[in-house]
Amino acid sequence: MAVSSANRIEPDGERKQVTVLFADVKGSMDLAEQQDPEQWREIMQGFFSILADDVHRFEGTVDKFTGDGIMAVFGAPIAHEDHARRACYAALRMLDDIASYAAELRRTHGLNFSARIGINSGEVIAGAIGGEGDGGYTAVGHTVGLAQRMEALAEPGKAYLTASAAEAARGFLELKDLGEFEIKGASRPVRVFELVGIGQARSRLDLSRERGFSSFVGRREEMGVLMAALDRARAGEGAAVGIVAEAGIGKSRLCHEFAEHCRAAGIEVFEAQAQSHGRQIPFMPVLQMLRAYFGIADADPERIVREKIAGRALLLDPELADDLPLLFDFLGVPDPARPLPQLSAEARQRALRGVVCKLVDAPQRHDPAVLVVEDLHWVDAGSETLLGELLGAVEGTQTLVVVNFRPEYEPGWSGPPDYHEIALQPLGLDDTRELIGDLAGEDPSLDGLAEHLHERAAGNPFFIEEIVRELVEAGHLEGERGAHRLIRPVEEIGVPASVQAVLAARIDRLSADAKQLVQAASVAGKEVSETTLVRVSGLAENGRCEAALREAIAAGFLYEAELYPERLLAFRHPLTREVAYGSQLAEQRRATHAATARATIELNPDRHDELAALIADHMEEGDETLEAARWSARAAYWAGHSQPRDAMRLWRRTMVLAEELEEGEEKAALAVTSRLRQLDYAWRLGMDPEQEARLGREAEEIATRTEDLRSLSLLRALTAGRPGRERKGEEWIATTDEVSRLADESGDHHLRVAIHAATTYAHLCVADYAGVERLCNEVLDLAGDDLNAGNGIILGSPVAWVTMCMGICHRERADLDRAGEQFERALTLAGEHGDPETASWTRGNLATLTATRGEIDAGLALARRNRELTERLGDVFSRSLSLVSLATVELAAGEHAAALDALEEAEQLYRGAMGGGGEVGPLRAAMRVEALCGLGRAEEALETVEWAASSARENGMLWVLPRTLRALAQVRAATGRNGIEEALDEAAAVAERTGALLSLREIGETRERIAAAASS
Repeated sequence: MAVSSANRIEPDGERKQVTVLFADVKGSMDLAEQQDPEQWREIMQGFFSILADDVHRFEGTVDKFTGDGIMAVFGAPIAHEDHARRACYAALRMLDDIASYAAELRRTHGLNFSARIGINSGEVIAGAIGGEGDGGYTAVGHTVGLAQRMEALAEPGKAYLTASAAEAARGFLELKDLGEFEIKGASRPVRVFELVGIGQARSRLDLSRERGFSSFVGRREEMGVLMAALDRARAGEGAAVGIVAEAGIGKSRLCHEFAEHCRAAGIEVFEAQAQSHGRQIPFMPVLQMLRAYFGIADADPERIVREKIAGRALLLDPELADDLPLLFDFLGVPDPARPLPQLSAEARQRALRGVVCKLVDAPQRHDPAVLVVEDLHWVDAGSETLLGELLGAVEGTQTLVVVNFRPEYEPGWSGPPDYHEIALQPLGLDDTRELIGDLAGEDPSLDGLAEHLHERAAGNPFFIEEIVRELVEAGHLEGERGAHRLIRPVEEIGVPASVQAVLAARIDRLSADAKQLVQAASVAGKEVSETTLVRVSGLAENGRCEAALREAIAAGFLYEAELYPERLLAFRHPLTREVAYGSQLAEQRRATHAATARATIELNPDRHDELAALIADHMEEGDETLEAARWSARAAYWAGHSQPRDAMRLWRRTMVLAEELEEGEEKAALAVTSRLRQLDYAWRLGMDPEQEARLGREAEEIATRTEDLRSLSLLRALTAGRPGRERKGEEWIATTDEVSRLADESGDHHLRVAIHAATTYAHLCVADYAGVERLCNEVLDLAGDDLNAGNGIILGSPVAWVTMCMGICHRERADLDRAGEQFERALTLAGEHGDPETASWTRGNLATLTATRGEIDAGLALARRNRELTERLGDVFSRSLSLVSLATVELAAGEHAAALDALEEAEQLYRGAMGGGGEVGPLRAAMRVEALCGLGRAEEALETVEWAASSARENGMLWVLPRTLRALAQVRAATGRNGIEEALDEAAAVAERTGALLSLREIGETRERIAAAASS
C-alpha cells in the first residue's frame, strides 16, 4: 500500500494482522417499513455518524457502509499491536452511544432501535481493490466473513467475539464464554465470547509498547540494587530505594523498566506521581496510589468503587471494616448508610496514615508488592508525611517502596532501616554508543556522532534521544530508526548545548496547530484528557485537534497513556512540557490556565472538592483572582477535614489572593474568613504568637470597617476568649461577657448559641459553677428544639458541650449519679452530631468519675480507650486533656510511674505546640507533684508545686487551686516542712466558697492521710 502526495491510496495491498468489526441495526427492514424513507435516512445517518466517530476515536478505519451498518478495520492501514483491544474499546463505546441514541428514538419516533456487533481477529489482505486506481481501501479474507457471522449471531445490544479476538484482548477486557457454535462457512465449531466490559489490565504501562522507548542501557548496576532490594522484600524483610538524579538522567525510565520486570514476574506494582502543581493539591499521589491499589476506574459507579475497596480491604484484614467509612470518604465515594463521623483535620490525617500502613502490613497479604512514587520534589506536605509513615511500616513486610526525586529535594523522612539511595549518574561513552546505535544505526557515515553527542549532552540519555530526533526532523539524518545515514554535518545547525534549546527548536518545527496543541497541553498538566485538551487548545472545529494530536504523537511529544474509558494524553518527557510551557507569552499561558480551570469544573462535576486546589492553581495562574480565591477557600475547607496544615496553607493563600481583589463585600468576606479560619486552629494546634496577633489585628480591622458584628464576635472568641491563654480569671470572664454581648447584638441565632456555649469554659476554670449552670441553661433555651444550633462554628455540638459542663458541675458538688447521667447524655449527643472533640472530653470526665466511684479498673479501661480515640482525633488540646484524664485515674489506681509518664507527655505536647502551659498548666503540675510524692521523690516536686499553687491563686483559676494546695500540703508533709495546715485550710476555704463539695471531701481525706503518716 502507498499514499501519493494527493493523499490517494495507490492500488496495492499487503498482509496484515487486524481485527475486523461489523455493526448493524437489528431488524432494519422492519423498522424502515415503519418510517418515511427520508426520515429513515436521517435516522441511519445519525447511526452511521455514531459508529464512524467511535471507530475513528480508536484509530480504526471505516472500511465500508453496508446499508444498515458498517465494517471497520483496526490495524490497517495504520498498524497497531493492540488492534483487538482497540476494536473492543470501540465496541463498548458504540454500545453505550447507541443505547443513548435508541432511547432518544424511542421517545421521539416510537422506534425499538438496537444494534449488534461482531468482532474477529486474524490475517487479511488489506489494500485498494479495483482497477485503474478507482478501487477503495479494504480488507478481504475469511477473517472478515467470520466477523460478519459474529454480528449475525449476536443478540441485540451485545458484541460477540471469536476465540482469536478474545485471546488477543484477554485481560484487558471482561469476557463471558458462551461456548461453541456451529457457524456457516466455518469448517469446525467456533468458540464465542460476549464482550462484557473493561478488564483488570488497564493501566498506563499496559500501553508501553506504543511509547517507542529507546534501548535501556547503562543501568545494570542500578537494576541490580533494585533486584536485591526486591529479593529482600520478597523474603519478608521490607525495603525501600530512593533514586536521585537531575532531570533527564533516567529516574523515571529506571522505575518503568523495574516495574515492568516486576509485573512480568507476577508482582503487583502500584504507581503514583507528584506533579509540579501538586504541592497545592493535598494527597494527590496518595489518591492515585489508592485508586490503583483498589483497582478503581474513573467510570466506576460509586457502589462499585465501595465494593472494590471493601472487597480488597476486608480480604487483607477483617479489622479494616471499621476504617471503610474513612476510605470511602477519602476516595470520594462516601457511603450514606455508613457516614464517616466528624473528625478534626488532624484526626483524619492520622487515621488515613494509619489505614495505609495497615494495608501494607495486613496479616492476610502473603504476596510481595512494589510501590513506586515518582517526582517527590513536587510532592505535597500531606503526601510526604504519609509516605514517611508508610516507609516506616514496610519493615518486616513483603513490600518494596521505590521513590525518585531531584537532588534539590530533601526528604522529610529517614526511611526504614533497609533504605538504599541510588545516585543515578550520566551514561558513559560506551553506553552512549549503544544508545546511538539503537536510535540511528551503525552506518559508516555516523562515525564520530556518538562521541560528539556524548560530549554535547554530557551523557544525559534524554538529551541524547532528543538531539537525535532533532537531527532527523531537521534533515541531517535520513532513513528509518536504527538505519539512518548522516547526510549533512551536524555542526552546521549547531546542536544546542542544553535540552531546552533542542526542545524549543523541535516545538517550532511543528505545524501551527500541533504547536498550539502541545503548548496548551503543557499548561493543562503533565497528563490531560483528550476532552479537556480539545476544549483548551482552541482547535475544536473541523477536526483540527485530532489532526494536531496525531502529529504531536508521531513526533514523540505526547503518547496515549490510556485509551479507555477516556483517551488520556501525557508528555513523553517532563522537560518537554516545561520547555513548551516556558515558550509561551504570559498572556497566552494565563488564557489557557483559565480555560483549563473551567474545563476541569465542567468535566468533573462530582469532584469539585477534591480538585478545588488544582482549579484554584489554574485560576490564579490565569489571573482569575476572585475565582482563585473562591476555589482556594473551598480547597481549604476540604483539606481541613484531612490535613490541617494544608488547610492552613490554603487559607493563607486565600488571604493573599483576597488582598489582590477590588474592594467590595466579597473581598472583605474572604479576607476576614481566611484569617478567622487560621485563628480557629490556634487553640487546637498552636500558632506563632506574632502571627496570631497579626491575624487578629487584621481581622478586627476588616470586621470593624465592614460593621461585621458576627466576625467581631467570633474573632474575640477565637483570640481573647479562647482556651490556652495565661491570664487573670476575672479578665477572662469579662472578655467572655463582651463576646456574648457582641454575639447577641449580631442577631445571628447560631452564633449566639455557639458563643454562649464556648464562654462556659472560662466559668468552669474559675469554679463559677452557678454561672456555668446559668449559661448552660441559656444555651439550651436558645437552641430550643434545634439541637443542631451553633454546630461547627467553634464547637462541634454546643448542646453536647453544655450537657457535659452540667455534668462537671454535678460532679464538683459530689452529686455523682446526676453527673454520670449528664456525661452519658453528652456522649450520646456528641455521637449523634458528629462531635468527636466533645466526645473525647466527656469520656475523660466519665473515666475520672468512674474512678471516683471506686471502679478503678473500669475507669482505667475507659481512660485508655479515650486516649486511643483522641490520638486519632489529633488536635493538641484534646490529646493533652486525654492524657491528663488518664493520669488522674492512674493516680487513683496508685500507678504513679505511669501517671508521671502521661503527665510529662501531656506537658511536652502542649507546651511544644502552644508555647505555654495554658490554664490547665497548674493542674498538670499539681498532678505531677502527686505522682512524684507517690514515687518517693517529693524533694523534686517542691519548686513545681509552689509555682502551681501561686499561678492558680494569682490567675484566679479556682477550679484547680484546691488540688494544687493539697499537693503543696503533701510535699510539705513529705519533706518535713511547715505550712501543711495553712495550705489545706486555704484549699478548704476555696472549695467551700465555690461549692466544690467533692474537693472538700478530698481535702479531708488528705488531712487524714497526712495525720496518719505523722503518727506512725
